[in-house]
Amino acid sequence: QVSLAEARGPMGMGKWDHIRTLCDIPAIAERYKAKFGRVPSDDDVTAIYERFMPLQIEKIAEHSALIPGALDAIADLRRNGLKIGSCSGYPAVVMEKVVALAKTNGYVADHVVATDEVPNGRPYPAQALANV
Repeated sequence: QVSLAEARGPMGMGKWDHIRTLCDIPAIAERYKAKFGRVPSDDDVTAIYERFMPLQIEKIAEHSALIPGALDAIADLRRNGLKIGSCSGYPAVVMEKVVALAKTNGYVADHVVATDEVPNGRPYPAQALANV
């Protein structure tokens, strides 16, 4: 078991790295060890990731509402000549769905970079630099 607060701790990282980071938290590693007799390996992280991704893709629409006021803020930024880049801890397969959902709500970024499109996702700057 992982609490919601624990799960949200490394939010924004690429999802495989997010799961690895969670598994490295001593309390979580100990709970895993109590259940499986060992701390989680990279193979275990990959197995969790592969089970998690289809669930995330299935549920993403339930958590994709635009932040109130975002469209107005983006319109103001664009009126001032700025372009809008987007990056996330989501891999490209999830971002495709997020981008499509956002478009139905009136939001289209000028450029989108998924975490698996760069060598290192968050907290590293590769996604932001790719947007620039």
